[in-house]
Amino acid sequence: MVDLNPMITIATFPSAEEAHMFRSFLGSREIEGFVQDEFTCQNNWLYTSAIGGVRVQVNEDDVEAAGVLYQEYMESLRSGPYPMAPVRVWPIVAMVSLVIGLPLLIFGRRKY
Repeated sequence: MVDLNPMITIATFPSAEEAHMFRSFLGSREIEGFVQDEFTCQNNWLYTSAIGGVRVQVNEDDVEAAGVLYQEYMESLRSGPYPMAPVRVWPIVAMVSLVIGLPLLIFGRRKY
């Protein structure tokens, strides 16, 4: 017999990779999740905001547990091992670009 339990959307993500990461997180906690609209968002990326992003859905029986796990997942992402102060390398990149890139732009052209 076919299982006709309705699926409930727990979370939406802007990319399929992020949705699959959350689905894997749910799977590690014994909750089966399904990723919807991933191919539409990958093939027609302009539709991503129109259809609401890539959805992660669970069975109706697992909605409460999945909601708690979603909060846990998002909190763990926010409190990740990030550096306290951002590394500022753009001045070095700008200097290297000027030193290496500018002479190549000036002397690298051929006259036809």
